[in-house]
Amino acid sequence: MKKKYLTYAGIVAALLLVGMFIAICLSSFPFPFLPPSAAIDPVTNSSVDENNMLVLTGTTTLPWYANMSVTISTCPLQGNCTGGTTTWNEATIIPAADGGRNRWRSEFDLSRLAPAEYQISLATYSFGKNYSLIQGAPIATGYFTLGDDNAGPGAIHKRSPAVQPYIRINPLSQKGSILKISGITSLAPATSLAWDLHGMTNATVGNSSDYRGNVLVTEGTEGVNRWSVQVENSTTEPGQYQVTLTGNAVGTPSPAGTVSASTTFVPTNPATSGNTTALLPVSAHFIAIDTLPDIHAEGVYVITGTTSLPAGQDLTMNVYPASFETGSYNFSVDARDADQNTTLSDTGTFSGASGGTVVVKGTGGENLWSFKLETYKFSPGEYLVNVSNDNFDWTTRTMKYGDLFSSRIFPVMENAS
Repeated sequence: MKKKYLTYAGIVAALLLVGMFIAICLSSFPFPFLPPSAAIDPVTNSSVDENNMLVLTGTTTLPWYANMSVTISTCPLQGNCTGGTTTWNEATIIPAADGGRNRWRSEFDLSRLAPAEYQISLATYSFGKNYSLIQGAPIATGYFTLGDDNAGPGAIHKRSPAVQPYIRINPLSQKGSILKISGITSLAPATSLAWDLHGMTNATVGNSSDYRGNVLVTEGTEGVNRWSVQVENSTTEPGQYQVTLTGNAVGTPSPAGTVSASTTFVPTNPATSGNTTALLPVSAHFIAIDTLPDIHAEGVYVITGTTSLPAGQDLTMNVYPASFETGSYNFSVDARDADQNTTLSDTGTFSGASGGTVVVKGTGGENLWSFKLETYKFSPGEYLVNVSNDNFDWTTRTMKYGDLFSSRIFPVMENAS
């Protein structure tokens, strides 16, 4: 009886070993029967990029499709890390090309962190009922010090991102005979901008100015300031025009500090209906998106706009591949597809962003909103940004749809650097 028992046990053990061997051979996870592990690369000043983002990296035995989180908490080095500031972000796991350990990466905005000692904690996570986050036990920890001006060696420091001076012109609008020309700028409030409106003949700008003047920059939000000009359109025949705005950065002599922008348009003749025009209709109830900058992967941008909604109103922002609107998408969630030859026009990795923002008080009957867009997890391609007064009710876990939205398609290009 004992001999038979040992024989059966040997058969079972052999089958288990064969099953484990097959599982190891078929699994893309290098060590499927071992607990996950990870390592954190040293955090130095080179980990802080030109956008003042702390880029954390390391290696892991987790497969590319695993959910791994990175948490940063205030913590005296090797001390008690309870309480204080905690910032959470997901990590992107990048498959190893040489069959070694996979790499991971995660980004944090240093402008939100005060000088202190911090702990980095890596963990797996999942979602339970009602989208509740289930955080796993830490699989790796590390430490760094964010220093102030008096910090000693070994501390990392914040950067001041360089802002290239700009003037941008929004799509023009017209109500009756009043033409509204407006836009945004990085130039400081009270800066004087010169504007000129020229008629065009056969795509050539005329020598004389039909209208001209000066306008002062007014304060906006999140460092994006504003300007606006209204022109009485008394032309009897529609034609093509060009408007140009020119300013000078404070403390920078001309012409080196000169900033300008121009656009062409066809105004509507108020006395004639049915004229072709590129101008926007004016609505008393609206959400509008300001002209966007050139957007690249691995960048940080502030998207702004105006609205008739009152200050304090919540808005919902969504950025996702534009192909989702046309139904022509063919996307992958495999991070191995995210190489430099892949774009969202063919098979690209799913990427996007969503969040909320609050309307703040503006001037002239137009309130303001802003949204910080980080494109570190975006693959190049065409995207759509949509802002609306939809709101998610966290109590009932349902979306309450509003009555206003605005959207715009824009390209995300390869990293400029």
